[in-house]
Amino acid sequence: MGEWYSYAGKVLRVDLSKEKFWEEELKEEDVVNFLGGVGLAAKIIFSEVDPRIDPFDPSNKLVFMTGALTGTMVPGANKVTVAAKSPLTLAWGEAHLGGFWGPELKRAGYDGIVFEGRASEPVYIVIGNREVSIESAEKLWGLSTSETERRIKEEIGNKDVRIASIGPAGERLVRIACIVSEERVAGRTGMGAVMGSKNLKAVAVKGEGSVKVKAPESLRRNISRLYPMIMSYPPSQILSAYGTNGEMLSFYEYGDVPLRNFTKSVWEGIKNIEGRIMVSKYLKEHKSCFACPIGCWKVVRVQEGEFQGVEGRAPEYETAASLGALLLNDNYESLIYLEKLCNELGIDVISAGVVIAWAMEAYEKGLITKEDTGGIELNWGDYKTIIRLVEMIGRRE
Repeated sequence: MGEWYSYAGKVLRVDLSKEKFWEEELKEEDVVNFLGGVGLAAKIIFSEVDPRIDPFDPSNKLVFMTGALTGTMVPGANKVTVAAKSPLTLAWGEAHLGGFWGPELKRAGYDGIVFEGRASEPVYIVIGNREVSIESAEKLWGLSTSETERRIKEEIGNKDVRIASIGPAGERLVRIACIVSEERVAGRTGMGAVMGSKNLKAVAVKGEGSVKVKAPESLRRNISRLYPMIMSYPPSQILSAYGTNGEMLSFYEYGDVPLRNFTKSVWEGIKNIEGRIMVSKYLKEHKSCFACPIGCWKVVRVQEGEFQGVEGRAPEYETAASLGALLLNDNYESLIYLEKLCNELGIDVISAGVVIAWAMEAYEKGLITKEDTGGIELNWGDYKTIIRLVEMIGRRE
Protein backbone atom coordinates (compact mmCIF):
# COMPACT_ATOMS: atom_id res chain seq x y z
CA MET A 1 0.00 0.00 0.00
CA GLY A 2 1.17 3.58 -0.63
CA GLU A 3 0.48 6.09 2.11
CA TRP A 4 -1.32 4.96 5.26
CA TYR A 5 -3.96 7.06 6.98
CA SER A 6 -4.71 6.60 10.70
CA TYR A 7 -2.49 3.51 10.61
CA ALA A 8 1.30 3.68 10.97
CA GLY A 9 1.64 0.83 8.46
CA LYS A 10 4.21 -1.17 10.42
CA VAL A 11 4.28 -3.81 13.15
CA LEU A 12 7.35 -4.35 15.33
CA ARG A 13 8.40 -7.97 15.88
CA VAL A 14 10.60 -8.82 18.88
CA ASP A 15 12.18 -12.25 19.48
CA LEU A 16 13.25 -12.08 23.11
CA SER A 17 15.08 -15.43 22.99
CA LYS A 18 17.35 -14.30 20.16
CA GLU A 19 17.42 -10.63 21.20
CA LYS A 20 16.36 -9.66 17.69
CA PHE A 21 13.75 -7.26 16.39
CA TRP A 22 12.50 -6.33 12.95
CA GLU A 23 9.74 -4.43 11.22
CA GLU A 24 6.91 -5.98 9.28
CA GLU A 25 4.67 -4.16 6.84
CA LEU A 26 1.01 -4.05 7.80
CA LYS A 27 -1.02 -5.77 5.09
CA GLU A 28 -3.93 -3.91 3.54
CA GLU A 29 -5.93 -7.14 3.26
CA ASP A 30 -5.55 -7.73 7.00
CA VAL A 31 -6.74 -4.21 7.81
CA VAL A 32 -9.81 -4.79 5.63
CA ASN A 33 -10.60 -8.30 6.89
CA PHE A 34 -9.75 -7.98 10.59
CA LEU A 35 -11.31 -5.01 12.34
CA GLY A 36 -9.22 -2.86 14.65
CA GLY A 37 -6.64 -3.87 17.22
CA VAL A 38 -8.64 -6.87 18.42
CA GLY A 39 -9.05 -8.21 14.90
CA LEU A 40 -5.41 -7.81 13.93
CA ALA A 41 -4.25 -9.35 17.22
CA ALA A 42 -6.64 -12.28 16.77
CA LYS A 43 -5.37 -12.86 13.25
CA ILE A 44 -1.79 -13.12 14.53
CA ILE A 45 -2.60 -15.33 17.52
CA PHE A 46 -4.82 -17.76 15.62
CA SER A 47 -2.42 -17.93 12.66
CA GLU A 48 0.83 -18.28 14.56
CA VAL A 49 0.22 -19.82 18.00
CA ASP A 50 -0.31 -23.56 18.44
CA PRO A 51 -3.51 -23.89 20.53
CA ARG A 52 -2.01 -26.90 22.36
CA ILE A 53 0.89 -25.02 23.96
CA ASP A 54 1.12 -24.01 27.59
CA PRO A 55 0.41 -20.26 27.84
CA PHE A 56 3.78 -19.79 29.53
CA ASP A 57 5.66 -21.54 26.74
CA PRO A 58 8.09 -19.20 24.95
CA SER A 59 6.28 -19.91 21.67
CA ASN A 60 3.16 -18.13 22.94
CA LYS A 61 3.00 -14.66 21.44
CA LEU A 62 2.11 -11.51 23.30
CA VAL A 63 0.55 -8.94 20.98
CA PHE A 64 0.06 -5.23 21.65
CA MET A 65 -2.12 -3.82 18.85
CA THR A 66 -3.67 -0.38 18.46
CA GLY A 67 -6.97 0.27 16.72
CA ALA A 68 -7.66 2.01 13.43
CA LEU A 69 -8.42 5.34 15.11
CA THR A 70 -5.96 5.15 18.03
CA GLY A 71 -3.87 8.29 18.17
CA THR A 72 -6.32 10.43 16.20
CA MET A 73 -8.45 13.01 17.96
CA VAL A 74 -11.63 10.96 17.57
CA PRO A 75 -13.19 10.92 21.07
CA GLY A 76 -11.90 8.01 23.11
CA ALA A 77 -9.39 6.82 20.48
CA ASN A 78 -6.68 5.80 22.93
CA LYS A 79 -7.01 2.04 23.33
CA VAL A 80 -4.54 -0.73 22.68
CA THR A 81 -5.45 -4.43 22.75
CA VAL A 82 -3.13 -6.88 24.52
CA ALA A 83 -3.66 -10.50 23.45
CA ALA A 84 -2.13 -13.96 23.85
CA LYS A 85 -3.17 -17.47 24.73
CA SER A 86 -4.49 -16.90 28.24
CA PRO A 87 -3.11 -18.69 31.32
CA LEU A 88 -6.47 -18.06 32.98
CA THR A 89 -8.82 -19.46 30.33
CA LEU A 90 -6.31 -21.63 28.39
CA ALA A 91 -7.87 -20.13 25.26
CA TRP A 92 -7.98 -16.73 23.58
CA GLY A 93 -7.13 -13.92 25.98
CA GLU A 94 -7.46 -10.18 25.52
CA ALA A 95 -7.28 -7.05 27.64
CA HIS A 96 -7.50 -3.37 26.77
CA LEU A 97 -5.31 -0.51 27.92
CA GLY A 98 -6.43 3.11 27.86
CA GLY A 99 -4.49 6.23 28.77
CA PHE A 100 -1.64 7.37 26.52
CA TRP A 101 0.51 4.33 25.74
CA GLY A 102 -1.35 3.26 22.58
CA PRO A 103 -1.29 6.69 20.89
CA GLU A 104 2.39 7.02 21.80
CA LEU A 105 3.19 3.71 20.09
CA LYS A 106 1.54 4.85 16.90
CA ARG A 107 3.36 8.19 17.05
CA ALA A 108 6.58 6.16 17.36
CA GLY A 109 5.80 4.54 14.01
CA TYR A 110 4.12 1.25 14.90
CA ASP A 111 0.57 -0.06 14.91
CA GLY A 112 1.55 -2.92 17.16
CA ILE A 113 4.25 -5.10 18.71
CA VAL A 114 4.46 -8.90 18.64
CA PHE A 115 6.65 -10.48 21.32
CA GLU A 116 7.80 -14.08 21.06
CA GLY A 117 10.36 -16.21 22.89
CA ARG A 118 11.70 -15.64 26.40
CA ALA A 119 14.57 -13.42 27.46
CA SER A 120 17.37 -15.20 29.31
CA GLU A 121 17.18 -12.54 32.02
CA PRO A 122 14.72 -9.75 32.88
CA VAL A 123 14.59 -7.03 30.22
CA TYR A 124 12.61 -4.00 29.17
CA ILE A 125 12.16 -2.58 25.69
CA VAL A 126 12.66 1.04 24.67
CA ILE A 127 10.99 2.25 21.47
CA GLY A 128 11.38 5.71 19.98
CA ASN A 129 10.64 6.80 16.42
CA ARG A 130 11.27 3.33 14.99
CA GLU A 131 14.44 2.92 17.03
CA VAL A 132 14.42 -0.07 19.40
CA SER A 133 16.70 -1.28 22.18
CA ILE A 134 16.57 -4.13 24.69
CA GLU A 135 17.74 -3.12 28.17
CA SER A 136 18.46 -5.08 31.35
CA ALA A 137 15.65 -5.05 33.91
CA GLU A 138 17.46 -6.99 36.63
CA LYS A 139 17.40 -3.97 38.95
CA LEU A 140 13.70 -3.48 38.22
CA TRP A 141 12.60 -7.05 38.92
CA GLY A 142 10.48 -7.16 42.05
CA LEU A 143 9.51 -3.49 41.92
CA SER A 144 5.97 -2.13 41.86
CA THR A 145 4.60 -0.74 38.62
CA SER A 146 4.88 2.92 39.65
CA GLU A 147 8.44 2.49 40.88
CA THR A 148 9.30 0.68 37.65
CA GLU A 149 7.96 3.64 35.66
CA ARG A 150 9.92 6.09 37.78
CA ARG A 151 13.19 4.16 37.48
CA ILE A 152 12.93 3.69 33.71
CA LYS A 153 12.24 7.39 33.14
CA GLU A 154 15.29 8.13 35.27
CA GLU A 155 17.47 5.57 33.46
CA ILE A 156 16.68 6.76 29.95
CA GLY A 157 16.53 10.43 30.92
CA ASN A 158 13.06 11.15 29.58
CA LYS A 159 10.19 11.97 31.91
CA ASP A 160 7.68 12.02 29.04
CA VAL A 161 8.14 8.40 27.96
CA ARG A 162 5.02 6.19 28.24
CA ILE A 163 5.55 2.86 29.98
CA ALA A 164 3.52 -0.35 30.24
CA SER A 165 4.86 -2.66 32.94
CA ILE A 166 4.13 -5.62 35.16
CA GLY A 167 4.42 -5.80 38.93
CA PRO A 168 5.45 -8.65 41.24
CA ALA A 169 2.28 -10.59 40.33
CA GLY A 170 3.25 -10.81 36.66
CA GLU A 171 6.81 -11.77 37.54
CA ARG A 172 5.52 -14.64 39.67
CA LEU A 173 3.12 -15.77 36.93
CA VAL A 174 -0.01 -15.11 38.97
CA ARG A 175 -2.75 -16.02 36.50
CA ILE A 176 -4.76 -12.87 37.20
CA ALA A 177 -1.79 -10.54 36.68
CA CYS A 178 -2.33 -7.41 34.59
CA ILE A 179 -0.30 -4.80 32.71
CA VAL A 180 -0.25 -1.23 34.03
CA SER A 181 0.54 2.14 32.46
CA GLU A 182 0.17 5.27 34.58
CA GLU A 183 -2.65 3.67 36.59
CA ARG A 184 -4.49 2.58 33.45
CA VAL A 185 -4.73 -1.18 33.27
CA ALA A 186 -4.98 -4.02 30.75
CA GLY A 187 -6.66 -6.11 33.41
CA ARG A 188 -8.32 -9.24 32.14
CA THR A 189 -7.23 -12.80 31.22
CA GLY A 190 -3.75 -12.78 32.78
CA MET A 191 -1.79 -10.89 30.13
CA GLY A 192 0.61 -9.68 32.84
CA ALA A 193 1.52 -13.29 33.61
CA VAL A 194 2.29 -13.98 29.94
CA MET A 195 4.49 -10.89 29.91
CA GLY A 196 6.24 -12.12 33.06
CA SER A 197 6.78 -15.57 31.54
CA LYS A 198 8.82 -13.85 28.84
CA ASN A 199 11.00 -12.06 31.42
CA LEU A 200 9.66 -8.82 29.99
CA LYS A 201 9.28 -6.23 32.74
CA ALA A 202 8.20 -3.21 30.70
CA VAL A 203 7.80 -1.57 27.31
CA ALA A 204 8.74 2.12 27.16
CA VAL A 205 7.60 4.21 24.19
CA LYS A 206 8.26 7.79 23.09
CA GLY A 207 7.11 8.97 19.69
CA GLU A 208 7.78 12.25 17.94
CA GLY A 209 5.70 11.56 14.84
CA SER A 210 2.04 12.16 14.12
CA VAL A 211 -0.95 10.09 13.04
CA LYS A 212 -2.09 11.16 9.58
CA VAL A 213 -5.74 11.23 8.59
CA LYS A 214 -7.11 11.50 5.05
CA ALA A 215 -9.25 14.60 5.56
CA PRO A 216 -8.13 16.41 8.73
CA GLU A 217 -10.39 19.44 8.34
CA SER A 218 -13.47 17.30 7.83
CA LEU A 219 -12.49 15.20 10.85
CA ARG A 220 -12.08 18.32 12.99
CA ARG A 221 -15.51 19.59 12.00
CA ASN A 222 -17.15 16.29 12.87
CA ILE A 223 -15.28 16.02 16.16
CA SER A 224 -16.36 19.56 17.08
CA ARG A 225 -19.95 18.37 16.61
CA LEU A 226 -19.39 15.16 18.53
CA TYR A 227 -17.91 16.64 21.71
CA PRO A 228 -20.99 18.63 22.81
CA MET A 229 -23.24 15.72 21.84
CA ILE A 230 -21.21 13.37 24.03
CA MET A 231 -21.21 15.74 26.98
CA SER A 232 -24.96 16.45 26.74
CA TYR A 233 -25.65 12.75 27.37
CA PRO A 234 -26.55 12.25 31.07
CA PRO A 235 -24.37 9.12 31.61
CA SER A 236 -21.39 11.07 30.23
CA GLN A 237 -22.06 13.83 32.74
CA ILE A 238 -22.16 11.32 35.59
CA LEU A 239 -18.91 9.73 34.43
CA SER A 240 -17.29 13.16 34.16
CA ALA A 241 -18.37 14.22 37.64
CA TYR A 242 -18.00 11.00 39.60
CA GLY A 243 -16.02 8.50 37.52
CA THR A 244 -17.14 4.99 36.58
CA ASN A 245 -18.39 4.40 40.11
CA GLY A 246 -20.93 7.20 39.76
CA GLU A 247 -23.60 4.76 38.56
CA MET A 248 -23.21 2.34 41.50
CA LEU A 249 -26.57 3.25 43.08
CA SER A 250 -28.39 2.91 39.75
CA PHE A 251 -26.92 -0.55 39.21
CA TYR A 252 -27.86 -1.46 42.78
CA GLU A 253 -31.47 -0.40 42.26
CA TYR A 254 -32.00 -2.81 39.39
CA GLY A 255 -30.08 -5.68 41.02
CA ASP A 256 -26.85 -5.63 39.02
CA VAL A 257 -24.39 -5.18 41.91
CA PRO A 258 -22.90 -8.57 42.92
CA LEU A 259 -23.68 -8.53 46.64
CA ARG A 260 -22.05 -11.54 48.32
CA ASN A 261 -21.85 -13.54 45.09
CA PHE A 262 -25.36 -12.39 44.12
CA THR A 263 -26.87 -14.03 47.21
CA LYS A 264 -28.11 -10.71 48.66
CA SER A 265 -30.32 -8.05 47.15
CA VAL A 266 -30.33 -5.42 49.91
CA TRP A 267 -27.26 -3.96 51.62
CA GLU A 268 -27.07 -0.72 53.58
CA GLY A 269 -23.33 -0.48 52.94
CA ILE A 270 -23.85 0.41 49.29
CA LYS A 271 -24.26 4.11 50.16
CA ASN A 272 -20.76 4.16 51.66
CA ILE A 273 -18.91 3.08 48.51
CA GLU A 274 -20.69 4.82 45.62
CA GLY A 275 -18.99 7.49 43.54
CA ARG A 276 -20.43 10.61 45.15
CA ILE A 277 -18.59 9.75 48.36
CA MET A 278 -15.36 10.26 46.43
CA VAL A 279 -16.24 13.81 45.37
CA SER A 280 -17.47 14.93 48.77
CA LYS A 281 -14.37 13.96 50.71
CA TYR A 282 -11.44 12.56 48.75
CA LEU A 283 -11.21 14.10 45.27
CA LYS A 284 -7.87 15.73 44.48
CA GLU A 285 -7.80 16.00 40.68
CA HIS A 286 -9.76 15.27 37.49
CA LYS A 287 -7.75 13.64 34.67
CA SER A 288 -8.49 12.34 31.19
CA CYS A 289 -7.08 9.70 28.89
CA PHE A 290 -5.88 10.75 25.43
CA ALA A 291 -8.64 12.35 23.30
CA CYS A 292 -11.35 11.80 25.91
CA PRO A 293 -13.78 14.65 26.65
CA ILE A 294 -15.39 12.84 29.58
CA GLY A 295 -12.49 12.49 31.99
CA CYS A 296 -13.71 9.68 34.25
CA TRP A 297 -10.18 9.31 35.67
CA LYS A 298 -10.17 10.74 39.21
CA VAL A 299 -7.24 11.13 41.59
CA VAL A 300 -8.05 10.86 45.29
CA ARG A 301 -6.21 11.25 48.57
CA VAL A 302 -7.05 10.08 52.09
CA GLN A 303 -6.46 12.97 54.50
CA GLU A 304 -6.78 11.24 57.85
CA GLY A 305 -7.28 7.95 59.66
CA GLU A 306 -5.89 4.49 59.07
CA PHE A 307 -5.11 5.10 55.39
CA GLN A 308 -3.92 8.70 55.74
CA GLY A 309 -1.65 9.78 52.89
CA VAL A 310 -2.76 7.11 50.42
CA GLU A 311 -3.13 8.75 47.03
CA GLY A 312 -3.96 7.34 43.62
CA ARG A 313 -6.69 6.59 41.16
CA ALA A 314 -10.17 6.64 42.65
CA PRO A 315 -11.81 3.23 42.94
CA GLU A 316 -13.42 2.39 39.62
CA TYR A 317 -16.83 0.72 39.53
CA GLU A 318 -15.04 -2.61 39.00
CA THR A 319 -13.06 -2.12 42.21
CA ALA A 320 -16.00 -0.93 44.28
CA ALA A 321 -18.10 -3.83 43.00
CA SER A 322 -15.54 -6.63 43.27
CA LEU A 323 -13.53 -5.65 46.36
CA GLY A 324 -16.42 -3.76 47.94
CA ALA A 325 -19.99 -4.94 47.31
CA LEU A 326 -19.09 -8.48 46.29
CA LEU A 327 -17.27 -8.95 49.62
CA LEU A 328 -19.66 -6.75 51.66
CA ASN A 329 -16.80 -4.33 52.35
CA ASP A 330 -18.24 -0.83 52.85
CA ASN A 331 -15.00 0.86 53.92
CA TYR A 332 -14.38 3.32 51.06
CA GLU A 333 -10.91 4.26 52.25
CA SER A 334 -9.87 0.61 52.14
CA LEU A 335 -11.05 0.56 48.51
CA ILE A 336 -8.78 3.51 47.72
CA TYR A 337 -5.92 1.54 49.25
CA LEU A 338 -6.90 -1.69 47.47
CA GLU A 339 -7.13 0.08 44.10
CA LYS A 340 -3.58 1.33 44.56
CA LEU A 341 -2.33 -1.99 45.95
CA CYS A 342 -3.70 -3.99 43.02
CA ASN A 343 -2.20 -1.53 40.52
CA GLU A 344 1.20 -1.61 42.21
CA LEU A 345 1.28 -5.41 42.41
CA GLY A 346 -0.18 -5.70 38.92
CA ILE A 347 -3.37 -7.63 39.76
CA ASP A 348 -6.74 -7.48 38.02
CA VAL A 349 -9.16 -6.05 40.61
CA ILE A 350 -12.15 -7.96 39.24
CA SER A 351 -10.49 -11.36 39.38
CA ALA A 352 -9.00 -10.61 42.81
CA GLY A 353 -12.44 -9.89 44.25
CA VAL A 354 -14.01 -12.94 42.62
CA VAL A 355 -11.28 -15.26 43.94
CA ILE A 356 -11.63 -13.88 47.48
CA ALA A 357 -15.44 -14.07 47.31
CA TRP A 358 -15.24 -17.74 46.34
CA ALA A 359 -12.93 -18.40 49.29
CA MET A 360 -15.20 -16.51 51.71
CA GLU A 361 -18.29 -18.39 50.60
CA ALA A 362 -16.45 -21.71 50.79
CA TYR A 363 -15.28 -20.79 54.30
CA GLU A 364 -18.79 -19.76 55.34
CA LYS A 365 -20.16 -23.11 54.14
CA GLY A 366 -17.43 -25.12 55.86
CA LEU A 367 -15.85 -26.33 52.63
CA ILE A 368 -12.55 -24.87 53.79
CA THR A 369 -11.43 -24.15 57.36
CA LYS A 370 -8.72 -22.20 59.19
CA GLU A 371 -6.47 -25.20 58.68
CA ASP A 372 -6.71 -24.59 54.95
CA THR A 373 -6.27 -20.81 55.23
CA GLY A 374 -3.25 -20.81 57.51
CA GLY A 375 -5.32 -19.54 60.42
CA ILE A 376 -6.93 -16.64 58.54
CA GLU A 377 -10.65 -16.17 59.18
CA LEU A 378 -12.40 -15.39 55.90
CA ASN A 379 -15.33 -13.29 57.06
CA TRP A 380 -17.48 -11.17 54.75
CA GLY A 381 -16.78 -7.46 55.06
CA ASP A 382 -13.42 -7.78 56.82
CA TYR A 383 -11.37 -5.26 54.83
CA LYS A 384 -8.15 -6.03 56.71
CA THR A 385 -8.37 -9.67 55.65
CA ILE A 386 -9.17 -8.60 52.08
CA ILE A 387 -6.02 -6.46 52.00
CA ARG A 388 -3.96 -9.32 53.41
CA LEU A 389 -5.31 -11.75 50.81
CA VAL A 390 -4.62 -9.35 47.92
CA GLU A 391 -1.03 -8.99 49.14
CA MET A 392 -0.68 -12.77 49.31
CA ILE A 393 -2.15 -13.24 45.84
CA GLY A 394 0.15 -10.60 44.38
CA ARG A 395 3.22 -12.34 45.78
CA ARG A 396 1.88 -15.84 45.15
CA GLU A 397 2.13 -16.82 48.80
